[in-house]
Amino acid sequence: MQKLIVANWKANKNLVASEHFLNNFPKELAEKLRQNSSQRVLIAPPYPVLGQMQRLIKHQALPIELAVQDLSAFGAGAFTGEVAAENLEFLGVKMAILGHSERRRLLKESSQLISDKIRQALIVDMEVLLCVDEDNFIEQAKLLTSTERSLIKVAYEPLKAIGSGQALQAEAVGQFFTQLRAFFPENQLLYGGSVKANNIQDFLKISDGVLIGGASLQLETFVPLLQNCLL
Repeated sequence: MQKLIVANWKANKNLVASEHFLNNFPKELAEKLRQNSSQRVLIAPPYPVLGQMQRLIKHQALPIELAVQDLSAFGAGAFTGEVAAENLEFLGVKMAILGHSERRRLLKESSQLISDKIRQALIVDMEVLLCVDEDNFIEQAKLLTSTERSLIKVAYEPLKAIGSGQALQAEAVGQFFTQLRAFFPENQLLYGGSVKANNIQDFLKISDGVLIGGASLQLETFVPLLQNCLL
């Protein structure tokens, strides 16, 4: 099974910055990633740069796929300000990150709302990376059908690690995965929380991938992280 390396750019980078990132992505690393099928790299940029990133990725044949950081719970229609799964057609978006801790906390997203978003993604066969923590994973799991649960990937985001610069110990992550397995027995489980080049190998040994924030924003930090994935 491929290890997932999912980069969440959050509300960072404009069109020029995202172009600079892709135009300067090391060719040698890109070739190594193409030849190594054990890793799968996805980047979730802000919505406005998706189209240009798709064009550059295709033009340069970069081994990178696109994801989005959120999705509407309502589908296409009269929902001002929302971005529906159908709006993303032809932009090469493979995955939606849903239920991120920042959206739960800052925008007061409920587990029910996130469940509705998951269903919209699954309708169009978009992959889902569901973010959960210790306080909400049971409630979130119970709001999904067994079929829906079986179709998604799950990222463990311990609140104390998000944005702190201090990742959890891999042993603690593995222990929590045991609890997650009671509700998501066959799913790919990822870890997210201060993942960096110097600890990514530890997390890849006990998980199916990682969700990366700050370390994915600059090539100076993202390139070493990806290189360590190939060791």
